[in-house]
Amino acid sequence: MRLIHVRTFLDIDEGKRVDPDAIVLKDLVDEDLAQIKYGILSHCWGDPKEEVQYKEMDALIRMGGPARKKLRQRSGYQKIHRSCEQAWKDCLAWLWVDTCCINKESSAELSEALNSMFRWYENSERCYVFLHDLAAKILPTTSNKKMFPNYSGWPRWFSRGWTLQELVAPNLVHFFNEDWHFIGDKKSHAQTLSSITQIPSRILRYGLDAHRPSAAQIMSWAADRRTTRTEDRAYSLMGLFGVHMAMLYGEGKNAFRRLQLEIIRMTNDHSIFAWDRKDNGWSGSVLADDPSFFGDCHDIVNMEPDEYLAALKGVVPDDVLSTINEESIRTYTVTNAGIRIRLPLQRCRGSRSVFEARLACCRSFDYSPISIFLVSFKSTYYRYFGQSQTIRGATAKFQLLYLVCQEEKREKDFTFKIDDRALECEGFVRRCVFPKRVPVNLKDNSVTLSYTHHCAVIVYANKETGTCFALAVGYCSGYEWLHVIPDTLAQLFFDVRQTTPDPWNSYAQRVYDLAWVVSPKHAPRVAQACTPGVSRLRCEEDGPRLVKHAHIPKSIRGVQMVYQRLPQPNTCFVTMDITRCTGCCVPPDVWQTLDGLSTNDFDMPCLMLDPTPLSTQVKRNAVHRFLVDGVPTSFLSAVAEPDKIKVTEPRNASMTYSHE
Repeated sequence: MRLIHVRTFLDIDEGKRVDPDAIVLKDLVDEDLAQIKYGILSHCWGDPKEEVQYKEMDALIRMGGPARKKLRQRSGYQKIHRSCEQAWKDCLAWLWVDTCCINKESSAELSEALNSMFRWYENSERCYVFLHDLAAKILPTTSNKKMFPNYSGWPRWFSRGWTLQELVAPNLVHFFNEDWHFIGDKKSHAQTLSSITQIPSRILRYGLDAHRPSAAQIMSWAADRRTTRTEDRAYSLMGLFGVHMAMLYGEGKNAFRRLQLEIIRMTNDHSIFAWDRKDNGWSGSVLADDPSFFGDCHDIVNMEPDEYLAALKGVVPDDVLSTINEESIRTYTVTNAGIRIRLPLQRCRGSRSVFEARLACCRSFDYSPISIFLVSFKSTYYRYFGQSQTIRGATAKFQLLYLVCQEEKREKDFTFKIDDRALECEGFVRRCVFPKRVPVNLKDNSVTLSYTHHCAVIVYANKETGTCFALAVGYCSGYEWLHVIPDTLAQLFFDVRQTTPDPWNSYAQRVYDLAWVVSPKHAPRVAQACTPGVSRLRCEEDGPRLVKHAHIPKSIRGVQMVYQRLPQPNTCFVTMDITRCTGCCVPPDVWQTLDGLSTNDFDMPCLMLDPTPLSTQVKRNAVHRFLVDGVPTSFLSAVAEPDKIKVTEPRNASMTYSHE
C-alpha cells in the first residue's frame, strides 16, 4: 500500500524547506501497516485532467515552482491538500488517495489495489467523505431532485459504485461539504444514510460482521449505482463479498458473471438466484447481467436448512422431506455442464417444460421460500420470466439440476420473412403488430427480432366471420419459434369487426403476454424437427420444410404455416394460408416435415406460393421443389415468364403450359 506522508506534502505546499531525501509517497507492506494509523479519502473523480496522478505526486518534491503552482490550481490537488490538513488535525501522519497512490500504468499493481481496497478502507483510522456538490452545512435528509437532478435527488457520491464499499468498510466515516465543513459522521447519521442507500442502519453502525446479509441484499445496495467502466460494477463489489478476481478490463458484463460464480464457489447462498427482470422471456443464464436485476431484493434473507425444510411442508410430501439430507441443501457446485444444485420442482400449468423452484431464502416479513421459474431443455434449465401457475394439488419433488450459467452471448438479429398473401383471399387482414418497437419491413413482409426484442405478435382478423388469430414469433437463446394463437375471446372485449387500432393493440398485448407463457413449450420444437437426418426433402443450401396446423375455434377452417430456414444467416421463410378444418386434425403444437405427410393429411394450397422473399423475387428460372400428389416435383418460378409456367419433372423432362 502506497501512502502520502502528510507532513511532507503540507510542507511542500507551504513552500517550506524540505529535506532532499524526504519522500512524499512511501510503499508499506502489511507488517508496517499494522504499526501505523492512516486516513483515507472517499470522493468522486472529476475530470481526469484535474486529478493528480501517481507520477505527478511522486515528482512533487523535485517539481519546479511554476509547475508546482500550475498543479496547485487543479481541483484534484485541492482535495488532496484539504484531506492532508484534516488528517494532520486528527493526528494522522499518513493518508491514502486513490488518484495518486496507485500506479495505474502497472496492471499488476492496479489489480492488487482493487482486490485490497475494501481491506484498506476497513483498516483505516478515519475515512473522509468529500461531497463536492453539497453546499449545505448539514447532511440532506430528503431527496432534492432540483438540486441533484441526475442522482435521484442526492449528492453524486451516493450514486457511484466504488463509494458503496467506502461507506460500509471503515469504522469511522466523516462527511464534509464542498467547503470542507464537517457535517456529521456515519454512525450518528446511520438512519438517514440507511434511507438513502437501503443499507440497514445496523450494518452502518456495526459493520458487515454484525449480521451477514444475503448476497441478494448486498447486490440490491448497488442496483442503482453507476461506474465509468462496465467491469467496475462487479469489481467494486468484490470486497463486500470477500472474493478476489483478476482484473480483465474489456470483458464487459462477463465480469459480473465471474463475480457471481466466485460467490457461489464460496457460499451456499440461494439468494444469488433470486434476481428478477421486468420483461417476459427466458434468460440464457441463471446469473444476472448486472446489479440492477437485484433492485427489489433489499429485504431478502437466507434460511437455515431446518427452516427451509419446515417451510416446504405441504409442498413436498413428508416422506420425501424426511429423506432430505441438510448437507445436500447446503452444497452446490459449478461444473462445465452448469451449476449443479438440488431444488424442489413443481410443474406449471399448461407446460411440460416450465417449473417452479423454491429457494432457501425468503422476505424478511414472510417465511415462505422465494420462488423462481425454470424452463427445461434437454438436460439443462434456464431462468423463465412470465405468467405461470403451478398445478393445483401437485406436489414438488427434489431433483438434481444443472442450471445454465455460461455467458449469455449477444444474439444476432433473426428475421422472419412472412408470406401472408393467401390470408387476404380468405378475408383475413392484418390488424396490428405488437410491440410497436419491433422492426417490421412492410416492403418484404419481414419481422426482425433482436437481443432487446425477443418476441412479436401479428394479429389477423376476418370481419365477415368475426374471427381472429395471432401469429407469435420469437427468438431467444438461439432458438427461433413461431406459433398460431387462434382466439375468439376478442369478442368479449370489443367488436372484432371494427377497424380502429386501439382495441386491437390492447388485444395484441394480451396475446403477447400469453405468447411468452407458451414460448418455452414451442421454442425447442423447430430445432427438434429440423434435426439433421429427419427430412429427406432438403435442398443443398436450404433446411427442411416444416408444416404446422392450428384450428380456428367455432369454424371449419384452420391456419396453416409452412416454415423453412433460408440460406441467409438467421433468416427463415414462413408461408401462411387458410384451409378447411373440422377440428379433428393434427395437434397444433406438432411440426411435421413435408416428406412425412401423406396426400390426405392436409390441404396445402399455400405450398404453391412462390417461397422467394417478396422483395427479392428473381427474374430467372429459380427452381422450387414441392410435393404433387406425393411426388417431389421441381417448379420454375412463374415470375420468369409472366404468361407461362415451366414444370421440370424429376426425370428432367421439360414441359410448358400456358395460363388459362
